[in-house]
Amino acid sequence: MDSVLATSLAGHEVMTTDGAELGTLENITMNSKTGELENLRIELNGQTTGGFDRIENGQLLVPADRVEAKEDYLLVAPPR
Repeated sequence: MDSVLATSLAGHEVMTTDGAELGTLENITMNSKTGELENLRIELNGQTTGGFDRIENGQLLVPADRVEAKEDYLLVAPPR
């Protein structure tokens, strides 16, 4: 995937590469020591989690390395 600004991703709809619509990207977490992106925080738009973990506020945590592409949706590979 080409480089994109994190601010351009906020509010983007997120879908797995196998077609499960997850929700809306709310935030991205980063390791403050290494600068590496860690997780996408996604506000669910239904009950489908795509196999990803939920956190206490109900959002999904999707590891940043699962991002495959940014098109009409932000596409993420399902968990391994």
